[in-house]
Amino acid sequence: MGNTNVNKIMLSSIEKQKYDKIVEIIEKYPQILSEDLSQEIQSTPLARAVWRNDIYLVDILIKNGADVDNGGSSSITPLMWACRRDNAYLVSNLVEYGAKIVTKSNEGYTALDYAIVHGNYRPALFLFEFYQETLEYFDYYQFAKDRDYRYVNYEVMLSNLKQKVPYSQLPNIFKKPEKKRLIDPVVDPRESWKQLIVRQIDFKEPPLVERTELPENLQPQNRFWGKVRQQINGLSVQPSQRMNQGDEGQNLQQNIPQEIKSSKSQDQEHSNIHIDQVSVG
Repeated sequence: MGNTNVNKIMLSSIEKQKYDKIVEIIEKYPQILSEDLSQEIQSTPLARAVWRNDIYLVDILIKNGADVDNGGSSSITPLMWACRRDNAYLVSNLVEYGAKIVTKSNEGYTALDYAIVHGNYRPALFLFEFYQETLEYFDYYQFAKDRDYRYVNYEVMLSNLKQKVPYSQLPNIFKKPEKKRLIDPVVDPRESWKQLIVRQIDFKEPPLVERTELPENLQPQNRFWGKVRQQINGLSVQPSQRMNQGDEGQNLQQNIPQEIKSSKSQDQEHSNIHIDQVSVG
């Protein structure tokens, strides 16, 4: 980094939007446009202006010689910052000024990747017109999980992006899918010892699956430890009577008109067996 005091003054001027002072500093120290503002903020003045969503300052800096692709030591370019900040207007402006869309950060991600991982559909849709290379949805899930980002349904987002669905018609990509509900839940015996130990350390609930998903020899009613696990977790050892009725019986029951259902006798209603569904944690 160059003159530390000058960089501090530049940073302060950017934060306080002292545009005349910023131009004055650039005229005296033009090299400052390609330097980090500080050790903590490893970004160029332009990258910082984009991070602040300061459209006016972005225009000033570029017209005074700022490199649109230089984001500083952090390797996050101004275009990447615009995508992360969900500013489609700045994304469009930077591309118009010649910002490179295919550039990757030190993490190996493009501006489009950053727009996607943050769930910022508008800048992603704009960039997708020029560059269609994306990662698999599970790569974005892992990236977001490692950094504790908010939940985004990347499958839905990528599907709509590839179809170029307008933002106004985009489904809610921030809504988590409903938890799967099981009719006859059992503890999954296929859990490894390592997974079991890690789960116990983290105080997590055991993995549950539908009983019928397991082969007969792995179902809890046929295994000593299976019975123990079911009882410890407050689950039924024996198969649910509702499951024994088979899918056809369930479908028939669902297809009975409401009028006929309501006309059942009280005795018939008492004879029905209701099994509470258990939600997977």
